[in-house]
Amino acid sequence: MDRISLLPEDLILKILSSVPTKFSVTTSLLSKRWCYLWKHVPKLLFYLGHSDYQRASRLVHTFLLLNKAPVLESMHLSLGQNGSSIDIDTWTRVAISRGVRNLLYFRFSATLRLPRSLYTCETLVTLTLIAAIIVDVPLTNICFPSLKALILLFVDFLSDEIVSSLLCGCPVLTELNVSRFSNARVKTFTVFVPSLQCLTIIDIKKGSQAQGDDVGFVIKAPSLNSLTIYSEFSWFCSLVKMPYLVKANVKLPHGDSKKFKGCLTSAKHLSLCLQPPLDPSHIGVFDQLVSLNLCTCSLDWCGLILRHTPKLRVLRFVLFRANVSPKIVNIIKKCRMSYGDSITQWEQPSSVPQCLTSSLETVEWIDYKGTQTEKEMVMYFLKNSRQLKKVSIRSLASINLNEKHKMLLELASAQRISSECRLLFT
Repeated sequence: MDRISLLPEDLILKILSSVPTKFSVTTSLLSKRWCYLWKHVPKLLFYLGHSDYQRASRLVHTFLLLNKAPVLESMHLSLGQNGSSIDIDTWTRVAISRGVRNLLYFRFSATLRLPRSLYTCETLVTLTLIAAIIVDVPLTNICFPSLKALILLFVDFLSDEIVSSLLCGCPVLTELNVSRFSNARVKTFTVFVPSLQCLTIIDIKKGSQAQGDDVGFVIKAPSLNSLTIYSEFSWFCSLVKMPYLVKANVKLPHGDSKKFKGCLTSAKHLSLCLQPPLDPSHIGVFDQLVSLNLCTCSLDWCGLILRHTPKLRVLRFVLFRANVSPKIVNIIKKCRMSYGDSITQWEQPSSVPQCLTSSLETVEWIDYKGTQTEKEMVMYFLKNSRQLKKVSIRSLASINLNEKHKMLLELASAQRISSECRLLFT
């Protein structure tokens, strides 16, 4: 007897839920015990590509009719451009009648028309839409009373008003994830969700067309505790104060720092890539900040921001990467994402910042190249950080061993004001 058959039924159902539904059906051939297990799987994954759509759609129809799970936890539909709107409507209605909690639609570069009943689904907790143009969205009577997470990955709507209406119908929404191209039909993306706690915005530049002044985001989410913004092009951004903000990851192109004046100062953990020029009046005082990741393209104003972080404990220099889920990374990895690889200059502060004398304990440098600017900065922290306990340097992988050894000797001989400071070099 095979070992899998000895497992508890709930564990077997969990295993079957992790594979495409057509494969879970084939397990009925294994033994009598497996003959009907597939009918109780609460998570359905259907992939309907361009080939033999009719056969695949019949499988979906059959499985939905035969499924006997007490509650349909999730249904994922990956559709080709030839997917039938009637089929999508039927499958969605069946899922709603079964109390579905998680819905995902992936329809690459094609229109997607969802039934009106979806927009008033009482059981839906997570809704994910990927790579589709959503049409026939009602402007009124949208209500998702249980929806906690809305994920819109390279999805387009026909007007700004549709987005506003959709989000207004999500009274308990806590997570919103938006990835889009610069040529999207929606220009002003308004996020007015008082309950929102986690917001991710990724804007990818597509084509060479100039962006208008009406392209951007209006964000009114005072309950946010996590904010990620990554943009490859300039756009306007209207923000309100976010007093509960804990984490923020922000990458914006040249000269856009003024958009965040005073709005990020409550953050405890901050990742920044804001290229110069930077107006000091837009910084504000980060009196709660304990951890700062600073992009290596932003070194020339490192001294400025350090003067506004009196409680900083961890300072990390790293080539910026948007802190987003693997799902988004897999979708956008084919897109051109320009992070920049140049090291800018920095100006040594006229006086030692407060955080260096009272709180800074760790300095890390990822992909250290040993440039003059990098060396001067590391030596400055070693010389002036009284509470420093660790300086960790991870050199660029392409640097040979002889160069790495030379870099290590240079830093090891530098003056250290903290007797407890350890230098780690890899």
